[in-house]
Amino acid sequence: MLSVLLMILKVLGIIILILLGTILTFALLVLFVPVRYRIMVHRKTQEEIPISVKIKATWFWHVINAVFSYPEAAFLRVRLFCFTIFRSDKANDATESSEDKEKKKKVSEAELPASKPLVQEQEHEKEAVSQAENESETVGEKQFGADNRKHKKNHAPKKKGLLSKFVEFFRKLWSVIKNIKYTILKICDKIKHIVKNIQYYVKIIQSDTFQRAWAVCSRQVFSLLKSISPRKIRGSVLIGTGDPASTGQILAVYGMLYPLLGNHIDIVPDFEQQIIEGDLYVKGKITVFKALKTAWIVYFNKDLRRLIKLLKREAA
Repeated sequence: MLSVLLMILKVLGIIILILLGTILTFALLVLFVPVRYRIMVHRKTQEEIPISVKIKATWFWHVINAVFSYPEAAFLRVRLFCFTIFRSDKANDATESSEDKEKKKKVSEAELPASKPLVQEQEHEKEAVSQAENESETVGEKQFGADNRKHKKNHAPKKKGLLSKFVEFFRKLWSVIKNIKYTILKICDKIKHIVKNIQYYVKIIQSDTFQRAWAVCSRQVFSLLKSISPRKIRGSVLIGTGDPASTGQILAVYGMLYPLLGNHIDIVPDFEQQIIEGDLYVKGKITVFKALKTAWIVYFNKDLRRLIKLLKREAA
């Protein structure tokens, strides 16, 4: 009996170790195996489809792969091994079919013919109500006109004297001067408030807390962007704006970016016509561990948390 119990515990222990090893292996794969992406863009104005875009992302030797293409198929497809687990065009077709069915039901119910006697009775009732409303409106208008005439006769405007006109003029002038005074005071208060805010935030930027937070966060973010940035770029672009001056400005910007782009992208100018054509191929990878590491360091940085509180005025 004891040997059987020990054998069962041994088997359970082996199964638990296998499960833990599988989970640990999968977690390590997710963290350290990068997601590779490819972006291909093609544009040609003379073709039937002037522009085409294809984005592909794969993970762990294409075990999971996702493809987005436009406009030839215009769909997003996600596969696990050889099995399609998601396809956007099929999902849209299903939703559209259900919506179309509901719309057809509503239209069919709305288009049911009503019985003729009921329609005639409703029309007679509407005509009677409209006639009664018109009669009541005419009576009310006559009464209102008579009352208005009596009111005008009883309250006829009296001629104001010259002294009262001067008094009203100076009264209005004084109210205008008061309003100008209040508006100037409000503007001064707002300017003082803005100046105080500027001084407060300048002090925060000059503080040691900001300097330490900026040093840590900027280093981590730039490192993440460097790891995400494409490892391979190839492209050739024919570009023209129709204006030689603006086309020359584009070439000047390309010249400034040449140390970053290098020989990977060739730009051919067209000084006569307005055109953008070419091909672009981008390839890179993203590691989950790098993104999680950056998020962890930035989120738990004490200086950054204190800086956020200072910017929200929650800390002195």
